[in-house]
Amino acid sequence: MFSIFKKILILLLLPLVANAQSFKASIIAGVNASQVSGDELGGFNKAGVMFGGSTFLSVTPKSDVAMELLFIQKGSKTPTSKDNINANYYKMSLNYLEMHFNYTYHASKKIGLHVGPTFGVLVGEKEEDIAGDLTERPEFEKTELGVAGGLSFHFSEKVGLYMRLSNSLLPIRKMGADTRYFKSGQYNSGLAFFLTYTFSSTNKSNNEK
Repeated sequence: MFSIFKKILILLLLPLVANAQSFKASIIAGVNASQVSGDELGGFNKAGVMFGGSTFLSVTPKSDVAMELLFIQKGSKTPTSKDNINANYYKMSLNYLEMHFNYTYHASKKIGLHVGPTFGVLVGEKEEDIAGDLTERPEFEKTELGVAGGLSFHFSEKVGLYMRLSNSLLPIRKMGADTRYFKSGQYNSGLAFFLTYTFSSTNKSNNEK
């Protein structure tokens, strides 16, 4: 699985060395606040990091499509820490490698709106309570299908700030019985804030010749 994502990462970086007209590449780094629907906890109390890269192509003067490869930490947590000796302490830590496919509409030179599907592979998991690691528990799904969207503000051509909401479309762990309209289980939800740095277009120097 890691070899597959390694190949995808190479594809993401190709626009930096290839002469593909209109392609650009960015690096991404930020934080992700998350919660899990169905765990009887509320609030985006679990903080994690996210980082990766993206490549995108302008399709019109006001829109582009992008593919991202990201490492994202998700999960859920009680508001209090383990150090507080709280009998209700609980923490779920989930690490994903994800592909995001986004369509972005640029309302202006600085403001953009983006939305698209996501696909993730679970690469690490841990659950703990006040007594320590939880070992006897239902297994998590190894993959996640979701959707994400949000806003972006660009300080310059190269630097942007993004806010993104994301949610699972299918359960990350099945709990209880399905209904006609809803698959019972637990679902990831995330609120991410991250910065992007965009490298200069590879065809810029060609156009100046």
